[in-house]
Amino acid sequence: LIRISLLPPASDRRVMYGGDVGYRQAGKLMGMDAMATAGVQVRVDDIQPKLGIQTKRSPTGTTTDSDVLEASYSPFVKIEVQPTPWMRFAGGLRSDTFTFDVRNRCETCAEQPAGRKTSSLVLPKANLILGPWFKTELFANYGEGFHSNDARAAVGGAASPLARARTYEVGARARPWGPDGMELLATLWAIDINSELVFVGDEGTTEARGPTKRRGMEVAARGPIWGPLSFNGSVTWTSAKFDTGDKIPLAPELTAYGAAILQWPKGLTTQLQVTFLGVRPLTEDNSIKATSWLDFDLTMRYKLPVKL
Repeated sequence: LIRISLLPPASDRRVMYGGDVGYRQAGKLMGMDAMATAGVQVRVDDIQPKLGIQTKRSPTGTTTDSDVLEASYSPFVKIEVQPTPWMRFAGGLRSDTFTFDVRNRCETCAEQPAGRKTSSLVLPKANLILGPWFKTELFANYGEGFHSNDARAAVGGAASPLARARTYEVGARARPWGPDGMELLATLWAIDINSELVFVGDEGTTEARGPTKRRGMEVAARGPIWGPLSFNGSVTWTSAKFDTGDKIPLAPELTAYGAAILQWPKGLTTQLQVTFLGVRPLTEDNSIKATSWLDFDLTMRYKLPVKL
């Protein structure tokens, strides 16, 4: 993967590249059908974040200007077993090591964080699936993840480089119209994060604000409706708060999207998608809120026939 983003001066410039490689092997484990996977993922972000002041949209000075090189190295192992026809289990471990290297490019700016720091996490994951019964499966998931804090805050000691997140999920999925029909999904979930990031607009950076809890539910549907017409959509309700009980700024309570997809003959696809973002707090005490909005997207794609 190589991705390049170039934006105007006094903003952001970055190059992202990386890749992953893995090996999968099927076999038996204590007499049970099993599948084992091992691999590693690597990603490097080469970033030049810059913030300045301007008058009538003309730059008049520089506030921050840094060189940031952030890299991650992530080996993982996963095993999948099926003890009975109605039970499947998948579990694994993933290790993430991050290096943060920050250099200040602006000699006339106020003192900015600079230096190098390394941080690592080991993250377990597990997934249990029961069924199907009456064309319905039940599932329970547990996993640990993270978000990486701003590299400048990490090397400056203002925040832990990696904030651990624990996720819990239970739900059901059903295909009442057969294996090739519409799939219906309902889940209850929770996310506990050790440290939440809040954007600080005046400084052009983020700030670690402490632990948060998110609780929510989601219903979704995806699959064919009739002939070449299919649908994919979901509705999600979320309660997002700091451990103190304050609201998390910009965390919406209700989000939804729906997409109707029409597959034409000879490689042409039309998709109409509607996305809804609900009212969300702008302040921790919920006294100021951002209004909700709807976004409509119409896309056309054509797949060229290629013969090898």
